[in-house]
Amino acid sequence: LGLTFGPITRPPIFSLFQTLASKAVVMSIINSSRVLVRSAAWRDSRRLFSSSLVRRKALENWKRPSIEEIGVPTESWKQVYAKNQTRYNLQLLAGVGIFGVSILTAYNTVKLNSTPDFVHKTGFVTTMPAAAVEEASPAEAEAVDEIAVEEPVEAVEDPAVVMEEPAVVI
Repeated sequence: LGLTFGPITRPPIFSLFQTLASKAVVMSIINSSRVLVRSAAWRDSRRLFSSSLVRRKALENWKRPSIEEIGVPTESWKQVYAKNQTRYNLQLLAGVGIFGVSILTAYNTVKLNSTPDFVHKTGFVTTMPAAAVEEASPAEAEAVDEIAVEEPVEAVEDPAVVMEEPAVVI
């Protein structure tokens, strides 16, 4: 991205700070890669890639299995499938049973912030007794609902006055 003035091309203008910052970043990358290459962890990890050395093999005379070594099925696939499904269903039932026992145990042992103990000790009751509820007549409750406040509303007869302010010219 240079500026072109006829046949002369001028490189873009960078500030001194941008130039020094970009050089510092490049130098930091170079130095960190040198440290990584020289570190013992890097050298040890390179050793893991070598798999063709004889001294690193676990078994002597080992070769990859071929298709001829794969066995021929001896049972019907339906029998094997049914056997596997019964095993999986038993595992599912055991899991559901253990989950149910866990929920029941948690429900019986964990306090879920129910009624405080002092309420049971003092006998404090927050509900009204049945006799007091029967004494209140339903007519009184309806009378309170039907009371409406009616106030006369006066109509405003004075017209609103609109005042115009002169425009200020600057």
